[in-house]
Amino acid sequence: MFKTIIYVLALSIGTDIMAADSHPLPASSEATPKQRVIMGWLESIFIRPWNRRLTAKLDTGAKTSSLHAGKIEHFSKNGEDWVRFSLGDIEDKKLPPITVEKPLLRTVNIKCKGDDCQPSKRDVVLMTLCKNGREYQAEFNLVDRSNFNYPVLLGRGFLKEVALVDANETFLFKSELDPCITKDGSASP
Repeated sequence: MFKTIIYVLALSIGTDIMAADSHPLPASSEATPKQRVIMGWLESIFIRPWNRRLTAKLDTGAKTSSLHAGKIEHFSKNGEDWVRFSLGDIEDKKLPPITVEKPLLRTVNIKCKGDDCQPSKRDVVLMTLCKNGREYQAEFNLVDRSNFNYPVLLGRGFLKEVALVDANETFLFKSELDPCITKDGSASP
């Protein structure tokens, strides 16, 4: 019985992966597998509308996504709370930072583990990113990630509907071949 359950589970996972990689499945009246793509633990994304290419770490251990932000300022626009920040690339310092203004969705408490770690509060904004020719709306908490290797962390909140992560691979989708480059003009190298 146990072997049968494992076999059925393996078949269903294989079907889900195959469906994500192949042509769309026909619509049915009941449950259909989520159509997710397989991505490496590092992937290139493009931040809209600037089409800035950034490296994202796909982290299934993190609940929320994080975006490198500097010079975070709060202001009011039409009676609503907004946030202004500088979006730079910690990998490619040759490109000038972009000043971004977005409505503030909320502020979250970030927990951390370890003796030298301090809990913090972070602002959350909605950003548009492009990956593999598709645009996604995603919530990002803003944080100075200059002490990290990558400017973007994509957490489970984003990944659960979009991707399965292959921890053995990186950059399964090459940025120079991504249709996102030509969607709104050419991307930053």
